[in-house]
Amino acid sequence: MKDVVAVVEESKRGAVVRFESGERLWFGRAAWLERTPLRPGDVEDLDGLKQWLLPRQYPKALGGAVRLLAARARSTGEIRQKLEAYGYMDDTVDMVLYKLEKEGLVDDEAFAREWAATRARQQIGRARILRELAQKGVDRESAERAVEALDEEEKDAAAVALAQKLLRRYADEADAKRAMAKLMAAMARRGYDFESARRAVEQALNKAQEE
Repeated sequence: MKDVVAVVEESKRGAVVRFESGERLWFGRAAWLERTPLRPGDVEDLDGLKQWLLPRQYPKALGGAVRLLAARARSTGEIRQKLEAYGYMDDTVDMVLYKLEKEGLVDDEAFAREWAATRARQQIGRARILRELAQKGVDRESAERAVEALDEEEKDAAAVALAQKLLRRYADEADAKRAMAKLMAAMARRGYDFESARRAVEQALNKAQEE
């Protein structure tokens, strides 16, 4: 497919070339120096240009993905978002993700379980955990399985601990109803549904009376 170069943005890292069709290609420094420079108004074979660029992007993209994973575990969706933001082509990103999955370096199911367990210990509720996993590109089914796999006793204990902390925060409120409304709203913001929040607050109140 023929396309016309619209804008060329050069930097120390390389160059971003934008085409009239809206297509955007990123050239690393070495690739940019290797190829005849593109200029606005040039008519290019876009498919051929992508084929030429793919093996030159792949090593840098793979290295970038590995560095991301060295910092912390990530979902395939997170890695895709990061690499696309850097300017790598979809085909390059697909190749990188295939390699990472083949080598066992990314696993969305394992990532979702780890994320859900960590956030539950941090007193974050089911709804918010599901939202966070969706934002990280984890599919709904994997996210729900991860949340359902959480130990019920651990989830309840985390919710009660949060309710106890919030009770102490709003203990000086003169209006008891207003204090309870604030407490329930805070539980909701942390991702707890009404029934889970109600049970947690009830248990926290019982514990407070026992002390």
